[in-house]
Amino acid sequence: MPDLDVIIIGAGVAGLTCGCLLAQKGLKVLIVEKNQKVGGCCSSFEKEGFSFDLSVQSLGECQEGGRIWNLIKKLDLHDPIRFIHLEPAREYHFPDQKIVQSSQLETHIENLSKLFSNEREGIAQVYEVLRKIFDEFSQIPSNLNWFDPSSFSSQYPFLSKYKDKTFGQLLNEHLSHPFLKTILSIRCSYGLLPPEEVSVAGMAGIEMSYFNHGVSCVEGRVEELPLKMGTAFEKMNGKIFQEKEVEKIIMEDRRAIGIRLKDGQEFTGKVIVSNIDAQRTFFTLLGEDQIPSGFRSKLKGMKPSLSYFILYLGINGGLEELSVSNNEVFSDDQLSEEYRALYENRIPNGAPFYLLAPSRVNPSHAPEGKSTLCLSMKAPYHFSRGWDQKMIDDLSQYLILKASVLVPDLNKRILVRAEATPKTIEKWTGNFQGAAYGWAQIPGQSGILRLQRATPIPNLFLTGHWTSPGGGITAVVASGELTAEAIWSKFERGEF
Repeated sequence: MPDLDVIIIGAGVAGLTCGCLLAQKGLKVLIVEKNQKVGGCCSSFEKEGFSFDLSVQSLGECQEGGRIWNLIKKLDLHDPIRFIHLEPAREYHFPDQKIVQSSQLETHIENLSKLFSNEREGIAQVYEVLRKIFDEFSQIPSNLNWFDPSSFSSQYPFLSKYKDKTFGQLLNEHLSHPFLKTILSIRCSYGLLPPEEVSVAGMAGIEMSYFNHGVSCVEGRVEELPLKMGTAFEKMNGKIFQEKEVEKIIMEDRRAIGIRLKDGQEFTGKVIVSNIDAQRTFFTLLGEDQIPSGFRSKLKGMKPSLSYFILYLGINGGLEELSVSNNEVFSDDQLSEEYRALYENRIPNGAPFYLLAPSRVNPSHAPEGKSTLCLSMKAPYHFSRGWDQKMIDDLSQYLILKASVLVPDLNKRILVRAEATPKTIEKWTGNFQGAAYGWAQIPGQSGILRLQRATPIPNLFLTGHWTSPGGGITAVVASGELTAEAIWSKFERGEF
């Protein structure tokens, strides 16, 4: 191949977004993917007639005006890709009550205010802070110098005020009822952190990306989104190499100038973009000797997110006993207790779990008269050294037993079973320790303090959940857009 304008390592959703937007500008773009198909976490698989989405079940901002909606409109993909709106978004099951969460912010606030009438003002204030932080972050240009104190605090007052604060601190400022704080903290689990550790900026992204434009599922398999993006990219003369793994980022005069594949092929480009694990990008593909010492120390001190154990089930019969497809089940309201165990590489007794019923929304996931379930729980990478079959069976039986409260006789109805451990996720995605959301969304690693898109290595950029805004499909789409914007602005100025 002739010299390229842009080479992107990894065909996850952020890499595809970035590649599509740059190819649309007329640049020569190559995306290299180690797996058989594109999509990363946003992939699907089949087993004995049942379809399962690997880890992404629902997405935010897919309704009109949302970020994903706008992207597929820009790529002319509205006809090939359709979304199913979820309302209510999910149910939370506690031992003595059930909480239904709307996907509409106003409805959600009103429902909580009816349950906790004395806290109405505080509930509104919490979400107003999250909304303002989210809005400010959405307005930050891709080339902003985060640490310019003369302009940042005046232009982005809420981001500046809350950049070092946790969501737990925000709740304590405005609310007093313990169970209300628990309910508002449940979504912290989508950052895999307790409220006293997850950053306010991280929670703003998690919450508002859902509430702003609803919660949806892709009609059919979730991988339809990245697969159709890949097709659109190739129609714009972009090139995708699949089942090709990058062995090295080639440097010349301390600048990134190309890549070498494991099969020995080399390609040069004006810009290299990494959409893969940040540790692998810098310590393996580049090498420590190529990284400035300060940045090297920063990377070594950063903390990855936790991971998941996931059990996929194909079962006999329908799931009429479930009123919604997305459920979260708790044995008590002490959410932080779970994390104390996880940090000690244990899974606690009575651990909360997710119970998703994808075929309730997408009947095509299962043969007629049958259904799919996805049961999952948070899991530390080092819970088991080898993640042997006995360990997998023990965790699977725990989840099946607990899920039987909502799906009677579940154990007798199972026809097909598959599992994913943190090791599985690490192998498939390349994410360090199977991290589900890149870096943990603690204050020092969130918002403006996450890794920047432009790296200390000239011509090397980042996209995906290791850079801002963070984890989740909406966030990585935003990351892909911002990285593309930063790169294109340099091309326009003639810097490449």
